[in-house]
Amino acid sequence: MEKNSTNSNFGKAPQNGSIWPRLWRGIKLRCPKCAQGKLFRSYLKPVEHCSNCTQHWGNVRADLAPAWAAMTIAAHVTVLIWHFFFWQTDMPNWQLTSILCVIATAICLIALPPMKGLFMAIIWAKGTTDS
Repeated sequence: MEKNSTNSNFGKAPQNGSIWPRLWRGIKLRCPKCAQGKLFRSYLKPVEHCSNCTQHWGNVRADLAPAWAAMTIAAHVTVLIWHFFFWQTDMPNWQLTSILCVIATAICLIALPPMKGLFMAIIWAKGTTDS
């Protein structure tokens, strides 16, 4: 991992104040530094620079951590739904499995961008350029 002091394009994360507002900005898909600019130009593609504060985001790589987090969230929610349907309905197993697959996929697709924003904010706040 490279520290941002060796990479002049990365920009130094402020060390004062709480980290939580910066992480929340990442979850909301906003620039963790200024909270004004967008963090992504498409579904999961980060912008090169923030349109408001010109913070460089092109070399922040969250890699697989957001996918693991999204799948963990989806698995926990899906198990809760499965538990309810299994004990409360007489639905055939093939129907229940089909419904739960669709629900798990939808949850993963919805949770993935906020998780990537969160991990990008963590990487930036820690002062590294990759995971």
